[in-house]
Amino acid sequence: MRGIASRLGVSATALYQHFESKAAILREIRIYGSIQFQREVIDTAKGLPDPAERLHAMADNYVMFARTHPWLYSVMFENEQIDYGTMGSDELSQFLRPLTEVRAWLREGLEKQTLREGIDPDMTSIRMWAALHGVSSMLNSGRIDENHPAFPVPDQISFLKGFTASVIRTITGAEVPADAQSAD
Repeated sequence: MRGIASRLGVSATALYQHFESKAAILREIRIYGSIQFQREVIDTAKGLPDPAERLHAMADNYVMFARTHPWLYSVMFENEQIDYGTMGSDELSQFLRPLTEVRAWLREGLEKQTLREGIDPDMTSIRMWAALHGVSSMLNSGRIDENHPAFPVPDQISFLKGFTASVIRTITGAEVPADAQSAD
């Protein structure tokens, strides 16, 4: 609570004048974060014509969101488990909208035959989310860094381009672009 208050420039006691509990504060932060996440991760990729291009842009945007908003990302996805049972249907729909969009893009890609035949959109979307979350968490915690003894990566941007290209390659079956191969 002190950390949240500090980020807002108020005292922890002042927070409780506006919110009934820590859970209520975290809920509001997560709602705000889900709207930002939707704008920066999904909406910016939506305009691309090909579903595979959208998925690739989404993957890049996901990691960039985590890198540019590490505190918000942590509150949204790494801290206490979200109690989805307390969310109303509109709130739950808003929070899950990015995953719903990705599943729709996967289905569209299968219909247009731009994705590898036989993938399951529901499981593939979860696997993508898990992979993107894992790399984002590792980068934000310093576990993928040029000075890390186990995962020394001198150029994180090239590493990320190769990472997202390989994630998308598993879905499309396409070759990795030449500019991403060296980072693969």
